Amino acid sequence: MMNQRHLIDKILARYSAEFVVYRELMQNSDDAGAKGIEIIFETASPDSQETAPNMNAKIIRVTFKNNGMDFRPEDWNRLKKIAEGNPDESKIGAFGVGFYSLFSICEEPFVTSGKECMAFYWKKDQLYAKRASISEEEVQKDAWTTFLLDLREPMEMIDMESFGPFLARSLGFTGNLRDITVFLNQHKILTLSKKMREPRPMTLPKTMYLASPQKIFTLKSVDLRSVQLDATKMEVSRWTREVSMTNTTIFLRTATGHLDVKVSKQIAAEMERTTKKYPPSQTAIQMLYVGHDEKEASTDNKSIFKDLVPFPEQGRIFIGFPTHQTTGFSTHVAGRFIPTVERESLDFVDKCLNLWNHELLSMAGLLSRTLYEDELTQIGNLYNEIILTHQKVDQPEDEATRTARDWLEKRALHALQAFQFHPSTPSPQVSSYIEGYFFAMSRAPLSVMSSHGVKEMDQVRIPDEVMSTFLTQLPVLPKSVYTACQQYINKLENTKKIRRISFKDVLTELESRTLTETQMIAMLRWWIGFQSKQALSDSDESSFYQLALVCSGESVKPLSEFKWFVNPKLTPTDMPLPPNALPYEITKSFNQPDLFKISESWHELSLLEWTKFVVNDPDLEVSPTFAEKVLLTLSRGWGQINDSAQRAIVAMLSQKKCIPTKYGMKLPNESYFKTVTLFPDLPIMVFTKQPLEKLLLMMGSRKSVELQIVFDRLVNAGSWDHMQLVKYLTSVRDTLSSQEIKRLRVTPIFPKEDPTKPATPPPPPLKDEASTGTESATPPPAPRVQRYASNTLYTPVEVHVDLGLPVIEWKGRWRSTSDEAKMLLELGLLTHPSLDVILDLAASSPVKTIQAKALAYLIENFKNQYATQYSPSKIKITFLPTTTGTMATPEGVFYNPSSSVMDFPVLREDLRTHAPMLGIRENPLPVRLLERLTQSPPATKESARQMFEYLGKFQGEFGHHHWSTLRSLKFIPLDDSGKSYVEPQKCYFDRKDSPYHPDLLTTVDFGVAANMFLKSCGVKEEPTPVELTQLVVRSPHDFLNRNGGVESYKSVLRQIASHLHVIRNNRGLVSEMIKSPFLLAEKRSSQETEETPNEKRATDNGETKEDDSTTTGQTIVQYKLARASEIYLIDDTVLQQIFAPYSAPMESHLESLYEYLGSTWISTQVKETYRPQGSLSRTRRSQGLQELIVERAPLLLADHPPSRLNFNLDWLTTKLAVRQVPEIQLRREFLPTGTVHVESTTACIVRDQTKAYILLVTADGDDDHFDVADALAKLLLSKKKLNDSIWWSNLLFSSLVSLKRKGFPVDRILNAKKAEAARIEAATKADAAAKADAAAAAQAAAVSRLGPKQTTEHLAKLKEIFPDCEPSYLMEALSKETHDHVERVTMKLLDQDYPRIKDHNNGNNGKSNNMAPVPGSFPAQDNSKVPTISTLPPANPAGPSLNPFASSSGGGSLFNRFKSWGRETMIGKAVSNTMDGIATGTESSSPGGNSDTKSPGASSPTPPPGSVVKGFAPNYQQNLEASLRAAVSNCRSNGRDDIRSEPTVSQVAEVMTNSYCDVKSGHQLNFVGNIGDLEFYIDKDTDADTVMTKDNIKSLTRFVQMLTVLGQDVFNLKLETMHVYYDPEGSAIAFNRGGALFFNWRYYSALGHDQQAGAATKQVQGHKISARDEGLIYWFFTLAHELAHNFVGDHNSQHEFYFSSFCEQYLPALMVAMVPKPAVANESTSASDSTTTTRATNPTPTRQTTPSNLMD
Repeated sequence: MMNQRHLIDKILARYSAEFVVYRELMQNSDDAGAKGIEIIFETASPDSQETAPNMNAKIIRVTFKNNGMDFRPEDWNRLKKIAEGNPDESKIGAFGVGFYSLFSICEEPFVTSGKECMAFYWKKDQLYAKRASISEEEVQKDAWTTFLLDLREPMEMIDMESFGPFLARSLGFTGNLRDITVFLNQHKILTLSKKMREPRPMTLPKTMYLASPQKIFTLKSVDLRSVQLDATKMEVSRWTREVSMTNTTIFLRTATGHLDVKVSKQIAAEMERTTKKYPPSQTAIQMLYVGHDEKEASTDNKSIFKDLVPFPEQGRIFIGFPTHQTTGFSTHVAGRFIPTVERESLDFVDKCLNLWNHELLSMAGLLSRTLYEDELTQIGNLYNEIILTHQKVDQPEDEATRTARDWLEKRALHALQAFQFHPSTPSPQVSSYIEGYFFAMSRAPLSVMSSHGVKEMDQVRIPDEVMSTFLTQLPVLPKSVYTACQQYINKLENTKKIRRISFKDVLTELESRTLTETQMIAMLRWWIGFQSKQALSDSDESSFYQLALVCSGESVKPLSEFKWFVNPKLTPTDMPLPPNALPYEITKSFNQPDLFKISESWHELSLLEWTKFVVNDPDLEVSPTFAEKVLLTLSRGWGQINDSAQRAIVAMLSQKKCIPTKYGMKLPNESYFKTVTLFPDLPIMVFTKQPLEKLLLMMGSRKSVELQIVFDRLVNAGSWDHMQLVKYLTSVRDTLSSQEIKRLRVTPIFPKEDPTKPATPPPPPLKDEASTGTESATPPPAPRVQRYASNTLYTPVEVHVDLGLPVIEWKGRWRSTSDEAKMLLELGLLTHPSLDVILDLAASSPVKTIQAKALAYLIENFKNQYATQYSPSKIKITFLPTTTGTMATPEGVFYNPSSSVMDFPVLREDLRTHAPMLGIRENPLPVRLLERLTQSPPATKESARQMFEYLGKFQGEFGHHHWSTLRSLKFIPLDDSGKSYVEPQKCYFDRKDSPYHPDLLTTVDFGVAANMFLKSCGVKEEPTPVELTQLVVRSPHDFLNRNGGVESYKSVLRQIASHLHVIRNNRGLVSEMIKSPFLLAEKRSSQETEETPNEKRATDNGETKEDDSTTTGQTIVQYKLARASEIYLIDDTVLQQIFAPYSAPMESHLESLYEYLGSTWISTQVKETYRPQGSLSRTRRSQGLQELIVERAPLLLADHPPSRLNFNLDWLTTKLAVRQVPEIQLRREFLPTGTVHVESTTACIVRDQTKAYILLVTADGDDDHFDVADALAKLLLSKKKLNDSIWWSNLLFSSLVSLKRKGFPVDRILNAKKAEAARIEAATKADAAAKADAAAAAQAAAVSRLGPKQTTEHLAKLKEIFPDCEPSYLMEALSKETHDHVERVTMKLLDQDYPRIKDHNNGNNGKSNNMAPVPGSFPAQDNSKVPTISTLPPANPAGPSLNPFASSSGGGSLFNRFKSWGRETMIGKAVSNTMDGIATGTESSSPGGNSDTKSPGASSPTPPPGSVVKGFAPNYQQNLEASLRAAVSNCRSNGRDDIRSEPTVSQVAEVMTNSYCDVKSGHQLNFVGNIGDLEFYIDKDTDADTVMTKDNIKSLTRFVQMLTVLGQDVFNLKLETMHVYYDPEGSAIAFNRGGALFFNWRYYSALGHDQQAGAATKQVQGHKISARDEGLIYWFFTLAHELAHNFVGDHNSQHEFYFSSFCEQYLPALMVAMVPKPAVANESTSASDSTTTTRATNPTPTRQTTPSNLMD
């Protein structure tokens, strides 16, 4: 039975809101249609006589009464089932759990309604109800429905400060409830009443969307009614018990939206299931809004109605009664929202209820928008009635209008504030939804109050105080509205619902009207700031100036027509002004910088422009007063006018009769100053105030008598004495105008001195007519004298006479300081000869003494007289004497005697001290040197040496274009004939150590100094790659024959190949290379000899047979030069051996070159036809091979990009079939010659009738692994190379353990193999091993915590995985584990060696057993015949092993022992022989032999003496070794080239693993020199002097010696292919640059390999290891790593294969190189963790022994 008490407690725990009991009872009352309710709080012992309630008394009972309809039978029944709820869809109650709330305060509620009652009581934890009838008398006494609640415990009187507002808030949206009364005993302490007017229907705008987004709700109509709420509250003092009554009244409006509801059946059913009610067909949503007028009319009471009037706080969601959920704006919203169980927030969790609430909230947004728009419509109507109809244009508003505007703005502000949204609580979705639909449910923009009434928001702008003065027609938000709602307005602006005033708005208003003067001033002030912040287009600025109209006088003009503004300090404002000058009433409010900012085209009205206007005024020549005022204005500002403006003004006024004189208005040049009294009839000026004298003089007014008058009266009367005229002119100098002075300068007045004429006494003084009053007597006529202008004569001084210059005739002594002399000098009398005159005298004077004097005069007076005029480049007069007696110009002569080497004129020696002053260069300019070198190249080698040494001194002055000219200029003589020349870029310096024959190159040598100049011109030490290519291509036979033969020629071809990326840019050269027979082709043929009698091998049936691989002979190589198209690239050495064509050397760099030029791969020229003999069959052998291919498929395809594959991994593992045939004949035809060769093969690929591919293998004989791999490679790879076949044969037929040891991730294959082997082993040996396992389990149970059964199971599992392990050893291992026994023992055995069962791999009595094969091998019967590279026998099987680890424990090859040095091990302890968890154990021995454990140095059975072991393919091992040797020979010298490479990161896809990033360091190295035989490079940012110290050079020498040992004695490398470098910060230990090997000396020193530098000797297992031996080992692996990069660029598994192959191939040579110290050498082979340091800061190796990520 359900524990009902526990259930009710749980519900009440979620239903614990304040006053929840009263809220639920009031809700039920309203649903029952009650008009009034009473809430009575009763104390234990009420006093009926007390006048004031005792607010401190304890409450023991609460009675709740309502006058609604009586309970119906179904209500009573539902009351018994209190969790059933009210099914009436029109009622608010949705969950039916409201009655539960009564149990929160009472234990057993009692209910009466109508004629019945019901009592609730408890029996233990079960609630029971008993229903009974009430007498008619009781019903008549009190007919109200009553809830009698005896409190569980007495409580304090409820706080009326909280309870009163709660009741008021609850009354807000009640549909029926009108009155609430609260009693304390018999005292009425609170009364609330609600009054409502008749509703006013609201008109719904057509722009509104009336349906919700999902069309569940549709708004049909909206009613708005006014509501009045009254409250009477008793205030009782708790201490004095005084009683007072407080009355409060508020006014508000409720808007009710009537909604049609339409839901789908699915939603209706879901809602009925959730809420127990079917959705109604109609409903309503209400809003409680308090407008501005209602708020002002309401009583200011902040207690009882504080929650009902939320403004300015947020309203709440009402679900009948208020919840905790706020609305986000200052309005309450009531509706049929579906709340959570506690009814305090909306349910957004349930999908269906979320949809309902969301749709209803959209209706709330619509209703709020409708209510807001209605309020704004009312405000707009009032504005039109009160303000708009009485508004007058450009008239200020009266007081009544301002009061009405203020009221309407406050009302609109209140509405806007009430409907501005904020985040709601507790769910912010509510405000988000309502706000979104507030704007989205209308197509029209939001209405808002503006300066011109109510407008849509897109027509209204945010106010700008600066612009408000002149933008009077643009609707803007009232300042009060914007200030109070600035944050909300900004939010609307961000959402682009309202905008700020734009420039377009300004243009719109300017277009509609003309601004007043005040408005124009305000607009221009705004314009100053606006244009400085905004980038406007030219069209916008033009529009502004065109639309802004200004009233100028009686006309209206746009701003664009104005050009000037008036400066009253310069131009009087009471004088006439030009029509394009701005009115001064506007411009006087601005300073000059601001006016310039307004328009860049505006300028201050200058006196010049004003004069241009005023000269056209008729009053200027009529009114003396006006003319005087104009002249005074000009005089006042004359000093501020520039010369050109002054001249322009003077030019205009000089043509006007603007000078008032005693004879009327005269032209300026007709008027005289008052001081002119020479003639009484002159027009003297008459002014009330004298204008500026300077102005009048410039206009032409005269202060002296005209010179012409003087000439007429004094000169024209006859000849005159020029001395007397000079004295007169001197006396009237101040009165002479500039024009008169100019006339005097050019008038021939003065005679020149005749050196042959004797001196005469001076004439008597000239009498002035004015002083005598009568004319003097006419003197006798004198002879006519030739006269000259004063500016053509010189002062009469001795030096001028000596130079033969014309001097003025002067009577008496010449004094330069006299007034007369000064007057003559002003008239132009010359004091010095001009530069041209003196140069002419110095250059071509017929008198040699004058010529010398002229040059001396020039030098002496150069600084004072001629320096500013003298320009050497402009002087074309040859006036400078040279050493050869000729004359030259300043630019045609030089003062360095050495310049004569190139036949340039040299200045005479006595003048060289003055050469810099005269602008004479020490040496010619580079362009002159080039011109001379071009025109006159040196004729002999000796002259060339002198000339080149001279030119070498000017290298710093030559520019890039000069060097470009020199490089292509033929000026270097090849002999002394003067006819044979060569350009620098086609010759080279003669070097004794040149690798090229002297006859192949054009060489020169002119000595050290001259050669430095030639080197800058382009002469090189040796040819560039492109030049070398051109030499070889054009004369290949000469190059081959004269330059050291084939090997030297190959070296040249390697250089060309390594620079092919540069050469290919020269298309013409590439074309020549394709056509030229310059490539070296080789043809290999062998001369076979018969094998010796003991070179036989035994077959399985005992017969003897000749082996194909036992023939020997001498290889003959023929060479010739051929075109690339005639040479074949060898990707199949078998084809080369068969057809012996002319082929390219098998070097990757050379093959790339040959292929680029047109060589083809030999495999593409051979047509192969396979002819299987016999029928196809599926045998055990073919099936095993197919399984092996499927297993190894991921390994085969891992390192090949998809673009290189013909088929993908899925095809290889599912589509390729393997079948067996008795025999396969292979027919090869060499297409170019038609040669045919037929032989047998062991594998091929064919296609059947269905076009399916089949791999065929032969039935007889051993499998040829190479043939199988070669056939697969031809099928799968789009371009197969020999290395691919070798590589795949190794991947296919090496054991997985061997591959694991070499770094291949084959764990997944191993695990699969072990699981398969375990399954087979369990099936075949379960019965045989049961007894032994049980016995072993019993033994283990004695020492282990495992039970016998568990031990037996674990042992069986381990034996399935390790069938060759001793059971006792497995038992011991199990006993040591405490958990995960099988897994932990398995991992340990995989990581270490373990004791094996005797004769485990041998069958009984020589028979083969059924044990699982070694993972990765072929089936058991063929396993012994398939050795891998790592299992090939040593050269001398019977001899002693060279493996120094032979006595150490553990398996694995010698190379893997070296690899284990990178592990973290303790010195002196044995080193683990595992790699990544795979034990390097032994492989099975050959059938029939005795079992034995292999020595750690070998991984394959040792064949008996005399036997022949067959490898992957014919000569496989030899091919591999040949490939390694070819990789070594492919190394090259860097050729002293600087290195500039950037770091790279490439994505490498590894075998069966994710890809990883292969990081290669960048290098910036410069060649420094040679250390021994090796080139040395340094990082370009490192100072070589700081590195090349004495001690460092010694350390470098020791490092080079160590590398020399490794290069020559171990790897047989040419020393020029090895390079040493120093990079102080780079992380690379070494790198391979296209075959050039580089080693970082920094790591040699940092790793302690320099023994003589103090490196400590290490102790390993009791033996000493020197730093040298440790360094040899370390750098051996480093060198092997870099050599592997000659095959593969990335650090992938293929690189790992070649790396390990190099190590295994050359490790014996290393050991021999270390023999001089045998003891140390042997000890050095023990495991040490110090041999592989990856980085200077991280000595722990990462993925492999030699850190591939540090070696490029």
